[in-house]
Amino acid sequence: MRTVYLGHNPGYAAVCHEESELLAVFWHEGSGNLAVRTGQMLEYCRKYGIVTVRHNRLDDVIDRMIGALSPDLIVVGEYHNLLKKNIINIPRYGAINMHGAPLPRYRGAHPINWMIINGETEGAVTCHYVSDGLDSGDIIGQYFFDISEAETAYDVRPKIEETGCKLLRDVLRRFSCEGRLTGTPQDEAQALYTPPRKPEDGLIDWYQSPKRIYDFVRALTRPYPGAFAMYKGHKVHIWKVAQPESSMVFDESSSRPGTVLSVDQGAIVVAVTGGRITVLDWESETVIRGNDCFEAVMPHSGS
Repeated sequence: MRTVYLGHNPGYAAVCHEESELLAVFWHEGSGNLAVRTGQMLEYCRKYGIVTVRHNRLDDVIDRMIGALSPDLIVVGEYHNLLKKNIINIPRYGAINMHGAPLPRYRGAHPINWMIINGETEGAVTCHYVSDGLDSGDIIGQYFFDISEAETAYDVRPKIEETGCKLLRDVLRRFSCEGRLTGTPQDEAQALYTPPRKPEDGLIDWYQSPKRIYDFVRALTRPYPGAFAMYKGHKVHIWKVAQPESSMVFDESSSRPGTVLSVDQGAIVVAVTGGRITVLDWESETVIRGNDCFEAVMPHSGS
C-alpha cells in the first residue's frame, strides 16, 4: 500500500514508513514545540531517504504533486491545513486523520488542553476519515487511555503519542489486508467543538471552584504559555497550584475571590468560590502581599 503523510509527528511518519510504502511527507512551518517535532521528523526522513515537501498552504501545485504520486491512502496527523475535496478524492482509500481526542467530543484545536481544563479522566486518540467538516468524518478506530488528576497537558502527551502510533499501525495493517474500511458515523448530538487557545485565554477566574482552577492551571502549565492573574497591573504567571483534597470541607470565607489570604513558605493562598487555592509555583515582577487582591474576573450576569 502506498501512502502520503501530511503533518509533523515523527511517530506517525515512522509508522507510515514501517507499515506501507511512504511516498512523501508534506509539512508546513511551525514554532515552539511544533518546530522541535518537525526537526525530529525531518531527521528520520533523511535517515531513510523519504521525500519531504515544505509548503505553507495547499495550493494547486501541492494538489498536482500529491496526484502525481498516486497514493492509495493519505494519512493526516498534527496538520493545520484543512484538506480540500479534490485532495481527499485522490487516493482510492481516501484520507484519514489522527485526532488526539475521543470524537465526536473535542473536535477542533488543542484537545489535550481542553480535556484537562474540563477535568476529564479519560482521553483517546481517534482515527477517522477526512470529510468536508472539521473532525467529523466516520470513525475507523478509537483507543482510550486514562488521565490522572495529577497529570498536566505535557504529561499526557506521551500517552497520546503511544496510543496514536499503536492505533495508526493497526489501522494501516487493516487497510493493507482489507482495502477501504467501513467507518462508523459520528453521533452529532454528542459533538463538542473546541476553539483554538491563545495566551490571553489563560486568565484565571477566581470565581471558579478550587477544582476548576486546579484543572485550568495544570492544563496550561509549561511548556504552554501558562495560566496567569493580574496583580496591581502586573501579570503573574501561575505554573502550579496544590491539588484540592476531595474530602476537605471548605469554609465559606467572606473574602472576595482573588483575595490573597496569606503568603508564607513559598506558597500563596488565595480565596476562591467555595474555599481557597494554594499557589506553589509562580513568576511575578512585583512582591505579592497578604490581604491584597488579585484582579478578579467577575461572575457572569445571572450566575
